[in-house]
Amino acid sequence: MTLIISWIGVDDKKDGKEISSIYIASDSRYTWGNAGKFDYGIKVFGSTKHPEIFGFCGDVLFPSTILGQIIPQIDNGILLNDDDNLNEKNNKVFDFIKSSLSTYPKDFLGNSFTILHASRFKKEFKLFKTSYDGNKGIKNEEITLPKESTRVFSGGSGKSEFDTNCQKWEDEKHNNYRTSRAVYHCLTETLKEIKDPRTGGLPQIVGLYRIENMRLFGIVEDAKKYIYGKQSTEDINSRSIEWRNENFERVNPDTLKILEGAQRQPS
Repeated sequence: MTLIISWIGVDDKKDGKEISSIYIASDSRYTWGNAGKFDYGIKVFGSTKHPEIFGFCGDVLFPSTILGQIIPQIDNGILLNDDDNLNEKNNKVFDFIKSSLSTYPKDFLGNSFTILHASRFKKEFKLFKTSYDGNKGIKNEEITLPKESTRVFSGGSGKSEFDTNCQKWEDEKHNNYRTSRAVYHCLTETLKEIKDPRTGGLPQIVGLYRIENMRLFGIVEDAKKYIYGKQSTEDINSRSIEWRNENFERVNPDTLKILEGAQRQPS
């Protein structure tokens, strides 16, 4: 069933605190009961043309199929308009999910799923959650975002282990208290020690900043590069995306060392 999380980064501005970034991250494991696992499954998505990112947990086939339909329609200017506000954009996304679900064969749908949708309009960010329960049906709601850097959502079968591990980073005495890197530290450590057999593999992350659209992050772990959980052994154009190490520091993909000018972070 997986682990999915979301967190925000907040900056101090002269007019007060403002959200500067939002991230959705997940593990990379797909499972089929006890029959098998696949640790290269895509669980986070984003638009390269509009400031929209997504992630899911729970049932795999329906959310991955629907997001695979939504993203191209956003990228091609079909589903959303440039002047749609945050609620209008999410309402259109939810209507698409709901109408698709109404025709989906229920015998092939898992008991539950959650789809996160983070969006930006001008300088404002919002996070929405669409959840389905076999007994209660489907619903959509906004997740309130505070004015401090912190995790704002965790879900899936790995949630309890992740939440327990995060307690040490949420101690005011910790070096990384109230930082976005603290949430990522917790994610990487949880995945290394996870007991839940349905959660595993390397982390995968998409994010939104104040400018531009979805950012896909490559992961550097043990001097190796990974994208969506899969090691990048092919001859790829590594410089086309950002790369982060386990401290969430920006990394040069050629040398696998901290990027020149990047701030080192306490562990």
